[in-house]
Amino acid sequence: MTTPISRRMFLTLGATVVVAACSSSEEGQSSVATEVASTAPATSLAPPSDLPSNPFTLGVASGDPDTESVVLWTRLAIDALNGGAMPDEDIDVLWEMSTTESFDEITIAGIATASPQYGHSIHVIAAPANVTGPLHYRFRLGDYTSPIGTTRLSPSSDSLEPLKIASASCQNWTAGFYTAYQDMTELAPDLVLFLGDYIYEGGVGSLDSGDVRLHNSEEIKDLVAYRNRYGLYKSDPLLQTAHQMCPWVVTWDDHEVENNYASLTPQDIVDSEEFASRRAHAYQAWWEHMPVRLDPPIEENITIYRQISWGGLINMLVLDGRQYRNDQACGDAVLQLTPACEEALLPDRTMLGTMQETWVAENLTSESTWTILANQTVMTDIRLGAAILNYDQWDGYAPSRDRLLDVVDSAQAKNLIVLTGDIHLAGVGQLTTTSDPETPRGIEFVTTSISSSGNVDASTESLFVALTNIIDAEASHRGYILHTITPETWTAQYRIVDDAKVENSSVSNWKTFSVTKGSTTVAEI
Repeated sequence: MTTPISRRMFLTLGATVVVAACSSSEEGQSSVATEVASTAPATSLAPPSDLPSNPFTLGVASGDPDTESVVLWTRLAIDALNGGAMPDEDIDVLWEMSTTESFDEITIAGIATASPQYGHSIHVIAAPANVTGPLHYRFRLGDYTSPIGTTRLSPSSDSLEPLKIASASCQNWTAGFYTAYQDMTELAPDLVLFLGDYIYEGGVGSLDSGDVRLHNSEEIKDLVAYRNRYGLYKSDPLLQTAHQMCPWVVTWDDHEVENNYASLTPQDIVDSEEFASRRAHAYQAWWEHMPVRLDPPIEENITIYRQISWGGLINMLVLDGRQYRNDQACGDAVLQLTPACEEALLPDRTMLGTMQETWVAENLTSESTWTILANQTVMTDIRLGAAILNYDQWDGYAPSRDRLLDVVDSAQAKNLIVLTGDIHLAGVGQLTTTSDPETPRGIEFVTTSISSSGNVDASTESLFVALTNIIDAEASHRGYILHTITPETWTAQYRIVDDAKVENSSVSNWKTFSVTKGSTTVAEI
C-alpha cells in the first residue's frame, strides 16, 4: 500500500529521493507510513511549527527490523502526563536516517503525519537502500529535534553473524528503578526482546508501603489514562536510552490491560460489561507507544503475533498469550497443592487460540539454526503430581502446551529456545510433554523482572530447583538476560541488580548457561 505524500513537505534534494508519508485516509484512519528506498538527499528542512515547547519528550524508538526496513517511532507530547497537550490537528514531522551521528549525509528522509486520533504517535517503516551496519535516526519539527536513536536492519538470510539479544519484562514503576537498563545499554545488545508488562495499570501506590515512586493516577481504565500512564513510564531516562540504543521487539502480557485477564474476561467478573471497551483502549494505547510493524487498531482486537528473523541464525515467533486464551481454570488459584479440577485438563483448552496455533504450525519450519518462541508466561511443566501451582501459566493450559510442543516436533523445528518473562524470577527449564515427560523438547530461559517485586519467596528457591524440569532458579533479584547466539552455541548471561529499590545499584552476573546446537542439555559456564 502506498500512501500519498503529505501536503506540507519541504525537502531540498541533492539527488533523487522518494519519501514516506503517514497521512489520513478518506475514512479518517491514519495509516502507517510506507516507504521506497532512495539515494541520499543533501539536506532536508523540517516542517514549520508554532508549538510552545519541545514535543519529543518521550524519546524515540525503533523495532521489528527485517532485511529491508525497520520501524521508527516517536510520539509528540508536550505534556505526556496530561493528555499530551497537543493541538487537535494533524502535524507533519520530518524523519531522517544517516550512517553518521552528525547527520552530515542523509541516507533517507521523509514526512510522517502525526494524527490526534492515535495520540500524535508516529510509526514510520523506513527502508534505506544498500545499507549494512548501524543507522542513526531522528525526527524534526520546526526548531525542535528529537533525541538520536540507533538501529539496524536484519542481515540477509545467508548471514550467520553472531547476535546479542537482551530479554526483559515486568517494569512496575512503583516497585523499583530501571537500573537494569543502564547496564543493558552498556553491554549494547543488537536487539531487545520485551516480553510483557511494559506498564502496570494499578493505582497511585504509597511510599509508606515500600513503593519507591508513585503512579500518576488511580487505576487506569480509559484511553487518556492509559496514554498518560505510558507517558509516565516513557519519561524514565534509562528506559529512553535503552530504546535509543537498538531495535526492540515487543509483545504484551496482562498488566498492559489488567492483571490476569483472559481474552474478554476481566480479573473481577463484576467488571465484565465495560471490559471490552477498556481492553480496546488499552490495546490502542499500547500500539501508540510501541515501535511495532502493525497496522493501527480499528476495532477492539489487534493481531500482534508475528515472525522476526535475523539472518540464517534465528526464526522467532512472537506470541500473544492473552488475547485468545480461555479463562484460567479452577478459579485461578495460586500455590494450591490439591489436585487440579477437571476443567484444567479439558483437551480443547487453549492459551493461543485456534488461529494462532495454526499460524505457529505454519511458520515453525525454517532453515534458521535456532527456533525461538517469544512468550509471556512460564512454559516449563512444574506441576506437582496432579497439583497446578499457577493456573495463569502454561501449567493451567497443559493440553495447549502439549499441542504446541508436538507441533514443534512435527515441523522438525531446529533447536527450540523459549524466552519468557512474567513471573519475576530468573530461571532455566527444560520443556517436556505430558505424554513424554522424560524427553526434553527444548530449553526455556525465564528472565526476572526489570523492577517488579518478586512473586516467589526466595526461601523456596531450593524447592523449585528440586523439580524435575527446573535446571536452576533465582528469586531474589531483578534484572534481565543477555543472550549471545552463534551458529554453534546459545549463551544466556543472567544480569541481576543488587537492589532495584536503590538508584544506581550495582549490577552483576548471577550465572551463565550454554546450549550447544543439536542438544537439549544446558550447562552452566
